[in-house]
Amino acid sequence: MSAARSVCTLAEVRPDGENPDSVKVLRLTLQNDLPGKQRDQVKQKPVGRAFAMVANRSSNGHSLASECIKSSDGHEEIIKVYLKARAEDKVKHEQNVCQLKSEVRYIQEARSSLKKLREDISSKLESRQGAKTNLQCAKVMFEKQNGICKPSGYCHRNSLEDQEDDYSGEDIEKIRETAKRFFTKLQEAEKRHQSDKTAFEMTTSQYQKEIEQTSAALKKAEEGMAEKEVKLEEVQRLMSGMEKEHQSLLLKMKEGEAELEKLRNLQNDKLAEQDRSAKLEKEVATLREKIHHLDDMLKSQQRKVRQMIEQLQNSKTVIHAKDVIIQELKERVAYLEAENLEMHDRIEHLIEKQTNPGSYSTRARSKSESASSKRLVKPLGPKPLPLIRVLET
Repeated sequence: MSAARSVCTLAEVRPDGENPDSVKVLRLTLQNDLPGKQRDQVKQKPVGRAFAMVANRSSNGHSLASECIKSSDGHEEIIKVYLKARAEDKVKHEQNVCQLKSEVRYIQEARSSLKKLREDISSKLESRQGAKTNLQCAKVMFEKQNGICKPSGYCHRNSLEDQEDDYSGEDIEKIRETAKRFFTKLQEAEKRHQSDKTAFEMTTSQYQKEIEQTSAALKKAEEGMAEKEVKLEEVQRLMSGMEKEHQSLLLKMKEGEAELEKLRNLQNDKLAEQDRSAKLEKEVATLREKIHHLDDMLKSQQRKVRQMIEQLQNSKTVIHAKDVIIQELKERVAYLEAENLEMHDRIEHLIEKQTNPGSYSTRARSKSESASSKRLVKPLGPKPLPLIRVLET
């Protein structure tokens, strides 16, 4: 058992002038099996501890591949694993650090249990060695008293020592096999957790891209709607000016018609008055043509205003649909986050069940209650926009 040791540390390496959200470094130190001569020395060493701290990427921009480094004494193997992270998503980094800390804590618990087993075995071996020394003393006293020959006792003692060594070796092999089995189970759980985490990150990144695209389209639609509103205000201002001009032309036409009636009543007047009446008739004709032209222009402007109002209504409906899509995407992201939390709880439940099978039921109950409390309620959709109808008069 003492021949295999693993140390998992998460160290912080932050150069000067670098952003603290670049890369998280997981350092896993594994000790290889030592030869038989050095096992006694390793038994006296304390159990390795695991530390979890935030780490950053160095300034030289090294690659994010895993590295395998041999230590100075040649009995420890250091594996560095670099995890990518983005500076714009600090919450995700904190969640990853918390997950790594929980995994380190589980490794510490497994190591403490292995330490207890090793202490029990060492206590058993010490008790057996004490019993062995007592047996040897009793044999010596018995030989002195009864004069038993020394070679037979010496052979018996050698056979007992061989049995003791075989028994201790078998115990060490069993403990080593159990430790390897626990370590393989832990690695399988970490692989499953890593695959689930990568799938969740891919889905969240996809949803974030969709949200960004919809928000950009919504922004463009809002800008277009603002431009159309400005154009509509300008057209309305032009229409008001044209209506005022139309009223003034109508007044002029009425005045001309009244004057024409007066001239018609005075048929016996001079030729100058006849010329004046002819001019007034021409002016009335030109004014009628202008009024007709203005009526056509007003109708065309009203048609344009109606089309612009319909376009505004369509753009508002499109914006409303985009808002509904954004709300659904946010709900999906929240649902996936809840599923991720539930998956973390299941993994923690499995690991606690392996390490401490006595108290996993109460923890599972409390975690299930906390996970159920985190369920999100789907909000009601926004109210539909009112229907705008334009009537031409």
